[in-house]
Amino acid sequence: MNNGLIAARYATALMEFVPEKASRTKLYTEAKSVSKSFLQFNELRSVLENPVMAKADKRKVIDLAAGGNSSKSFVRFVDVLLDNNREIHLQSIMLKFVDLYRKSNNIHSGKLTTASPVEAIVEKRLLDMIQKKTGGTVEIEKLIDPSILGGFQFEVDFVRWDASLSGQLQRIRSEYIEQNKKVL
Repeated sequence: MNNGLIAARYATALMEFVPEKASRTKLYTEAKSVSKSFLQFNELRSVLENPVMAKADKRKVIDLAAGGNSSKSFVRFVDVLLDNNREIHLQSIMLKFVDLYRKSNNIHSGKLTTASPVEAIVEKRLLDMIQKKTGGTVEIEKLIDPSILGGFQFEVDFVRWDASLSGQLQRIRSEYIEQNKKVL
């Protein structure tokens, strides 16, 4: 069966299984934590794919990946995955669940990259501006990258604003090269 189809079905079932907003929000937090754990620990996938490892041990590993002290709904869902031998699809299921949750709650994902740390008031003004444009809430990941020299780069749902000094220098360089091609 197709991995994407499995992820979509299980994530949709999980969304429908937990109708209460507070429980769904807790599951959303756990799903983001599991997704982040897969990125941080490459060996997590091989642990879950190991057929020799006991299901109880896999359950403990998944609970740790979710941040420990998991909700009852998450534990029950993990039990269903383990009973159906679908634990190898956990990462794609959690990513799909995060996506479905964001769509249903009008949450947009963003990334703010700056050369140095940004003051809270500047960050808030930028977030407010983006939230007005999108009509929803924006969750941002903050990164510091000295190579952009100054300014910022902001991405929201595949739209990127580049107000960095390095980006401006690159555009000037490209324009200069293009104009010199015309002269020759």
